[in-house]
Amino acid sequence: MSQQSTQPDVLEESTIIDTDVHVSIHPEELATNLETPHDSRVRNKFCFPRYAGSDYDPSLGGKIEGRLLMKPEQIDDTLRGEFHIDHPLLNPLLSICRLPDPDFAVELMRANNSAFVEKFLDQTDAPGLPLITTQRPDKAAEEIDRLADEDQVVGVLLQSTGPDRPLGNPSYDIIYEAAEDNGLPVVFHAAAATAFKYDFMKQAQGLNQFLEVHTLAHLWSQTLTLTSLLVEGVPEKFSDLDFVFLEAGIGWVPYMMWRLNKEYSIRRSEAPLLQKSPEEYVREQFYFASQPLGEPNDAQQMKEMIDLVSIDNMMFASDYPHWDFDHPNELDKHLKTHFSAEEREQVLEENPAEVFDLKV
Repeated sequence: MSQQSTQPDVLEESTIIDTDVHVSIHPEELATNLETPHDSRVRNKFCFPRYAGSDYDPSLGGKIEGRLLMKPEQIDDTLRGEFHIDHPLLNPLLSICRLPDPDFAVELMRANNSAFVEKFLDQTDAPGLPLITTQRPDKAAEEIDRLADEDQVVGVLLQSTGPDRPLGNPSYDIIYEAAEDNGLPVVFHAAAATAFKYDFMKQAQGLNQFLEVHTLAHLWSQTLTLTSLLVEGVPEKFSDLDFVFLEAGIGWVPYMMWRLNKEYSIRRSEAPLLQKSPEEYVREQFYFASQPLGEPNDAQQMKEMIDLVSIDNMMFASDYPHWDFDHPNELDKHLKTHFSAEEREQVLEENPAEVFDLKV
């Protein structure tokens, strides 16, 4: 990741919506929103760092700086002041999707979202995505209904890595129905480390370095999610719902669209709900955030990749404050060089503003 200096003549004069900014809630703040015995469980066991439970060391033995965004004032000081991100889309990502106790997972979801609203949304003007866990789909739908009237809630966040069943499974339809009824897009966030060893157990056991895990985990979980959603007909059942994918970049998207087109063309009976090709659903209802953008040796090839994915289906994401976040310049250097001002504005502002109904 390259943290280049800002370019005030370009970024400062642009409107930038960042679709993936992670805020953290201290365990003590979570505990105050929980009843006994769940509060003591958080105080005693459920703690930072983000990679607790991982078998790998993502810090390279301290060579990589760890950051947390835990104070509302950091949004203005860093995101807006330093990076010129006008509208950071906040989410309180927390690894609860693999907790074996479903009651605890539901209570922790509610506590995390309540603290998120109280600490960040109520104290800033930033929009947000509450985290929805999937152990109890009916309770997840209730949580969406509970939070939908919050002015700054503009979508819901699901973790792609961790659920017992892939996210196209019909048992989750009640979640998508609640999101569609409330006019909230569904955002899928991939992750490495803890949940990866459950979803891809044999591969995780055979990989020696976190470099390998971090290269594959986000990608694999998002390809699994996209495939499951399409084959199970989720975009057909919920045709007014938009789907956004975070933290797998964009390079995988053309391959998956065309691979699914091919499989669907010869095995249509196994996806009976679909009325169009998988690619058509992707073009009409799916969006993909840029981070991690990738670094081709030939920069011209990034222009070709963006063309294949389509300006119409792209958004910017930084993944701040994680150690591998992308500065806005990472994407913007390609947009400025290869695309029109209107196309650049579409990616940085118009697409996310439309999908998340943001007044910018």
